[in-house]
Amino acid sequence: MVTLGREAHVPDPREQFLRDLGYTEKAIGFIVGEVNVGEIDEPSVAVRHQGHCGDIMILHLRIEPDSGIVRDARYRLTGCAGPQAAGSAVTDMVRGMRIDSVHAVGVAEIVAYLGGSFPEVKMDCVELARDTLHKAAAEYASSRA
Repeated sequence: MVTLGREAHVPDPREQFLRDLGYTEKAIGFIVGEVNVGEIDEPSVAVRHQGHCGDIMILHLRIEPDSGIVRDARYRLTGCAGPQAAGSAVTDMVRGMRIDSVHAVGVAEIVAYLGGSFPEVKMDCVELARDTLHKAAAEYASSRA
């Protein structure tokens, strides 16, 4: 929402466009706010994964070595609003989780976290976020073996 003075409010056209596409308010907040977008200096693991549509997500996790708890999570991507919402959701969801538990985060859990629905034509974006997370967990586990 764009504010003009004290009384006049003009709706943000991007937010309305995202609503019209079927994104939830939570997903729109993640997209517009660029929640958790970025990198972590000296991450415990950083992986790059390309989705079926060509979008690329890079996920950075900082994991506490003794407990295996994810302390921070950030991502970067090339792609549309779909993986941005899903990437923000995944990075929010895994903070405080044990790295060996993140395989339980699937498409249904991500969609539920985003408010219970996601545009059907963008479900591959949720899969990209899930697959990138699972790849990071596997890479971290193999680096500790």
